[in-house]
Amino acid sequence: MSLFLVKRLATLIGTLIGASVIVFLVLEILPGNAAQMLMGPDASPEAVAALATKLGLDQPAWTRYWHWIGGLLTGNLGDSYAYSSPVLDLILERLALTVPLAVLAMALTVVIALLVGV
Repeated sequence: MSLFLVKRLATLIGTLIGASVIVFLVLEILPGNAAQMLMGPDASPEAVAALATKLGLDQPAWTRYWHWIGGLLTGNLGDSYAYSSPVLDLILERLALTVPLAVLAMALTVVIALLVGV
């Protein structure tokens, strides 16, 4: 039983690492510059370069990946540009409604599945 759990845990860790690499690579190959998109098309090249430096976009991709993973593992998900607040605070604020809805949906699913005979 413990060998089964170890294998499952190793598979989970490998899947999470693989998914994080894929997400990061997809974001890397998207056309455009994040700093340019945030500043808009009328921004000066100097302002875009300053924001790119502030965001760390001037660093190599592997360095940005490790900063991204480090922030993810420590709960630092960055700041929302739309709300001007930490992303983790926004997520936690919305969990108060999301968790009860998810529990209710799961309970309803189980009841319907039992009634149908699945």
